[in-house]
Amino acid sequence: MERLFHLGEKGTTVRRELNAGVTTFFAMAYIIFVNPVFLSAAGMDPQAVMISTCIGAAVGSILGAVISNMPYAMAPGMGLNTFFAFTLCSPAMYGYTWQQALALTFIAGCLFLLITLLPLRDKIIAAVPRNLQRAIAAGIGLFIALIGLLNAGIIVMTDGFPALGSLGSPLSLLTLFGLLVTVILLLLRVKAPLLLGMIATVAAGLVTGQTALPSGIASMPGALSLVFGKLDFHGLVTGKGLSGVIAFASLLFSMTMVDMFDTLGFLIGTGSQTEKAGAELPKRTGKALTADALATVFGAVCGTSTVTTYAESSAGIAVGGRTGLTALVTACGFLLAVFFSPLAGLFTAAAAAPALIVVGMFLVADVRKIDFSQADEAIPAFLTLLMIPLSYSITAGIGFGFIAWVVCKAAARKWSEIRLPTLVAAAVFAAYFCL
Repeated sequence: MERLFHLGEKGTTVRRELNAGVTTFFAMAYIIFVNPVFLSAAGMDPQAVMISTCIGAAVGSILGAVISNMPYAMAPGMGLNTFFAFTLCSPAMYGYTWQQALALTFIAGCLFLLITLLPLRDKIIAAVPRNLQRAIAAGIGLFIALIGLLNAGIIVMTDGFPALGSLGSPLSLLTLFGLLVTVILLLLRVKAPLLLGMIATVAAGLVTGQTALPSGIASMPGALSLVFGKLDFHGLVTGKGLSGVIAFASLLFSMTMVDMFDTLGFLIGTGSQTEKAGAELPKRTGKALTADALATVFGAVCGTSTVTTYAESSAGIAVGGRTGLTALVTACGFLLAVFFSPLAGLFTAAAAAPALIVVGMFLVADVRKIDFSQADEAIPAFLTLLMIPLSYSITAGIGFGFIAWVVCKAAARKWSEIRLPTLVAAAVFAAYFCL
């Protein structure tokens, strides 16, 4: 393990990495059951999608572990799966078949991969100003906590606006119990507080009847053939005219942007935790992006929507995950879930929510590093911090930050601080928002 993952160099141990990997898996296991719900709306077989979700997540996490040696797990992304089902495949929107949508996902992954293999990759990473890096980390902390609160029903969306949910509902009460246990374990300095908190929440759910015991233990993966390799490239633009070509190009651009900057933003946000003191950006960020792109390509072939780096990886990082061994353990969890998915169903959104809320607190701590003394630094950082959770998109928050950075520096006549890569990135985001 030392030769493969350099545990000593990263200041970690096998035991700590195993704990982190298991914690990460249980924090994101809900995707095994949620992803089929969305993709079945596009006409895909739910059982087949469940298997492709597990395999895509496992292979993506293994790629990340081997290529970058970083503790980031991957799976089909939330948001991108709804985009797949209700935008790409909706007759009222673009009307692609699910086979054509898989082909589009595959091409977007290849474009993302090409970017990560070119010198352009390092220029994109270097384009993120230091103050924005800190704001991204804090914004992702709020974003992760918001995901936990929404999943728990503590915060609900009413007529498009966030509001306080029913705290007396069984789901909210179960989450609040898990949060209380997790916080107490954390304050008592008990080892693995997030994992133990999730286990306590599952136990409470079983006792109160909120979590159902699985009807069986094992499942069979034979349905994968219904979606594996079913990509339809021919129908993407054939017979659709100029408008179809334009739509294809704009969708390809948008999907690549979202996958790339969601991942980059998360890597930036957690970089100071995965590297030694003083390092704000992970040294292997470029390799992690390459692994993410490869995972998207493989996931499309396997029969699922865009595979991306998961924010829930923060749960494993918070309990000490520092190397690819964490991601490898998470991958093993998804591989086992192919055959034992009923057991993974015990770890519902309510079980993961307390861990996400606590992890969000850890990441928000980076707000103290932001330089608010100068308006041209404070305004872009504040917009980034604000827009990531409010837009429910890391990419959107980064985009607002880049554009505001260029505008504020130009208004302050600090021309020397506007580097060409940052200016280009701001222009690309402006085009993305217009599209």
